[in-house]
Amino acid sequence: MKIFAFERDEYIDRFMEEINDWVNLHKEITIIDYDFGYNDRGFLETVVVKWK
Repeated sequence: MKIFAFERDEYIDRFMEEINDWVNLHKEITIIDYDFGYNDRGFLETVVVKWK
């Protein structure tokens, strides 16, 4: 299993677009799971994609 981590900058829309673009660019991989990390205010900060 391999992982790829995304860390959010200022804008959530751009963050989600970056993740979607990466997944769409790598159609040959199999996504196993996503792990989400939140800051102390409850905002999404990181997404870790587990794949093989």
